[in-house]
Amino acid sequence: MSDRTQAFTGLAENYRIHRPDYPAQAMEVLREYVHDGATDAWPHPRLLLDVGAGTGISTRALRSAFGPDPRVVGVEPGHDMRRTASEEEGVEYVDARAEEIPFPDASGALVLAAQAVHWFDRPAFYAEAVRLLLSGGALAVINNDRELVDSAFIDDHETLLERYSPGYDRHYRSYDLVGELNATEGLSGAIEHTFGWVRELTSEGYLGMAMSSSKMAAAAREIGERRLRAELRTIADRHFPDGRVRVPYTTRLVMARRT
Repeated sequence: MSDRTQAFTGLAENYRIHRPDYPAQAMEVLREYVHDGATDAWPHPRLLLDVGAGTGISTRALRSAFGPDPRVVGVEPGHDMRRTASEEEGVEYVDARAEEIPFPDASGALVLAAQAVHWFDRPAFYAEAVRLLLSGGALAVINNDRELVDSAFIDDHETLLERYSPGYDRHYRSYDLVGELNATEGLSGAIEHTFGWVRELTSEGYLGMAMSSSKMAAAAREIGERRLRAELRTIADRHFPDGRVRVPYTTRLVMARRT
């Protein structure tokens, strides 16, 4: 697909149903970090921007974590993703790319990228976040990463993707976010928190989650969806004959402060 912002066209409903939330502890750490940077000069209501909001999983998590007072806005250029997100109330959405967000300079308390920063021109996004943030505001990146170490199940899942999804590499998010944020002019003090957890799914839930991926959709185009689903089901049955698929995750939260 030539326009990467539309990579999830046709996948949005599956994404909304099957993708995981973020650990409550991670959202609590993020909330406290934003509150710790607040000053009396910040305007009210505070503006929280969720960039690359997708179907609104992280946008709604911000509303839940921060309560009713802030203005929470999801920024999402994908038409299907934004349409699906907008079906639920409590937040608002705008059509924009991560590198050009239609809000004024020094207006945001938080710029968040959840499960999305690998889609962006990262240096351009970081510069845009610096422009948007109030002094003391926070840029945060959070990812739910499948745990690649010590899981034969995940190894089989990733090997299937690497075999059939053109250009896929399981280490596609293995970059130094702390180093990148610390190297960005206008940001400082980048820190990382990690949270390990396991998500339990039915076999059908695992298939739904797998098929919500744009990388898996590319694999389906290569070998056909029926064959791909059969191979995924074989992986699940081999590792979890009881039908209870356990997916190990590490959630990584990286945050930096606007100077």
